Amino acid sequence: MKNLSKPLRWFLVFLVVIVVGSIAASLVQNSFFSVKVDKISFETERGELSGYLYTPRGVDEDNPAPTVLLTHGYLNNAEMQEIGAIELSRRGYVVLAFDMYDHGDSTWDTPAAFNFFVNSVKDAVDYMYEQDYVLKDADGNGMIGVSGHSMGGFSSSYAVVFDEMAAPALGYRKIAAALPVGSDYRYVGIANPWDIYGTRSAGHISAHYDQFFFDNSADPEGTVIYKDFANDDVGLQFLGRDDEGSATAGTWYEKDGGQRVIFTPDETHPQNTWSIESGKNTVEFFETAFEYQLDLHNLGDLESYGIKTGSTGQVWWLKEAFTLLALVGLIGMIFPLFSMLSKLPVFNKMYNEAAVGEETVEVESKKNHYMKYFVIVIVALLSAYYLPHFMDRSGELATVANAMHYIIGGLAFFTLMMWVGALLKDDNESAISRAKSVTLGAIIISFVALAYRWLLVNTDIITKVTYWSAPSVNTIVYWAMVSAGLILIVTLSTTPIFTVGKDSENTYGLKTTFVQLLASLLTALVMTFGLFLLIALVEWIFLTDFRFYTYAIKVFNSQQFVAALRYIPLFFIYYFAAGISIYVNTGKMKNLKGDLLAAFLLAGPVVLFLIYQYFILYNTGVAPFPNFALNAILSVGLVPTLVIAAIIMRRFSIKTNNIWTGVFFTTIFFTIVTLANTAVYLITVG
Repeated sequence: MKNLSKPLRWFLVFLVVIVVGSIAASLVQNSFFSVKVDKISFETERGELSGYLYTPRGVDEDNPAPTVLLTHGYLNNAEMQEIGAIELSRRGYVVLAFDMYDHGDSTWDTPAAFNFFVNSVKDAVDYMYEQDYVLKDADGNGMIGVSGHSMGGFSSSYAVVFDEMAAPALGYRKIAAALPVGSDYRYVGIANPWDIYGTRSAGHISAHYDQFFFDNSADPEGTVIYKDFANDDVGLQFLGRDDEGSATAGTWYEKDGGQRVIFTPDETHPQNTWSIESGKNTVEFFETAFEYQLDLHNLGDLESYGIKTGSTGQVWWLKEAFTLLALVGLIGMIFPLFSMLSKLPVFNKMYNEAAVGEETVEVESKKNHYMKYFVIVIVALLSAYYLPHFMDRSGELATVANAMHYIIGGLAFFTLMMWVGALLKDDNESAISRAKSVTLGAIIISFVALAYRWLLVNTDIITKVTYWSAPSVNTIVYWAMVSAGLILIVTLSTTPIFTVGKDSENTYGLKTTFVQLLASLLTALVMTFGLFLLIALVEWIFLTDFRFYTYAIKVFNSQQFVAALRYIPLFFIYYFAAGISIYVNTGKMKNLKGDLLAAFLLAGPVVLFLIYQYFILYNTGVAPFPNFALNAILSVGLVPTLVIAAIIMRRFSIKTNNIWTGVFFTTIFFTIVTLANTAVYLITVG
């Protein structure tokens, strides 16, 4: 190792971290080889479903076992169900965690926007029911449990509906237990869907701070409020306690010959997928449910099938820790990979001839230094306030659009005054030169302001799902483009204040040649290809990805890649503006301090908004933006991407003395990461 170059040493260190983290995560996932985990896909009458099958050792056609099907919510994928998958399989249940149609690697033949969930669980149940290792009673009743988060919860409810409709003709039911998580009944299109369960065991995990569901009062205030589904009108009807008028969360009740229970953890909607308490509720539910159903169908008890009972201890979080370790290794690898590539022929052409090296010393005066921070904080607060309006494309944007008139008018007045002052001076050569510079700057800023105003007024752009086929990404990319306009206006307007007396030859990091530009793009493409090749190998070998909570970097499929190509030009606008801001504001700072400021420049507004939104929610029961539900969840996923992208762009720009390599790489890499972790519709016109 001592004889290797420093970048190569670090590259190998991070590679070891990735391999160790992935091996350890895989061992937790397969319960140290006591569970066989396979990536499977199977044809259905509507298309193809894909997922992970967890089969405990010893389970086969001669030794069938109770089975649980798990699926995710809108915009997620099968990996999000690791709590149930790991905890139930290691106790002895067969588990299938799968991607719904339009998500992950699942596809269907006749897709339509937002209809993916209706038949997803039903089709998976039909497939699993036919497997010999799935337990059934003498009459054919299946010992299958279904559970899904959010949209997956609605799909689970629909599966029970379809199962109940088919039962009279079949003479048996395939589903014995159902646990919708983070979903009520508002998307289940039948009358009184809470009465469909019959003799099945049924439950709900209904978080108090769920941003969407469990409040049936149609309160115009919004849905981001405190809820108590166990004592909600619909919740009481589900439990069979509507006559009594009250119920206790976590208590099992009898109804229609079956069991009912509602769990109400102090969580938000996405926390259900990353929670010790929800994990405990899931284990308890299926243990109680299958004990009841096995007895009801004269099939003995769980212990007779080798299923461990009586403990709710959990180990899934260890997999999270190890995938986080691998994620850190992957992100860390980006920097030595860049350093190694930049020393190779062709790639080394990305350097600006006046590259500044590793770091430089701050040269700003204290006055300008503090003024810069003041401007950054004010802009961060404004961006945080307008974040929900940007994402929801609300009418409030008209106020910002109208402000562009004042900015353009102010620039025109300031430019005129500069020219008047220059012409009135006796020795006006330098003053005229400054006036020319101001005029050019005013024209550029005015052009940006007009483009920005157009974006703010035309809120219906990037909504056509036959082309922009990822609805959640449409929300993010509109926010990104509008944020880019704000970043550019502020940066271009304030930079002259902070660069007085400095060499302004490459103030914005834009100086480059055509060859340098091509070398920068080539570097970004090669790095992206290499990193995703590694990601694919890890998924293929270890069946794991690079993940922490709701944030993940995983391999993409062809449908997601094609969609990414359409979004890359749009996200480029944001990363271009962000790259300029980072170069201007942090280029002359020491590494750690500069990295922190760069991260704050991009992620700060999102973090400030989230703190405000949830602090008020938890302390008052009503969020300050009570209608800002799904997009607030999307905002959480933005934070790690923005932090990582900011540091990458800063470090790359310091090395090359221009913004281009960092901007190209972050645009391409993080757009693909985003598209690989969301719903991508495959809809044609007609």
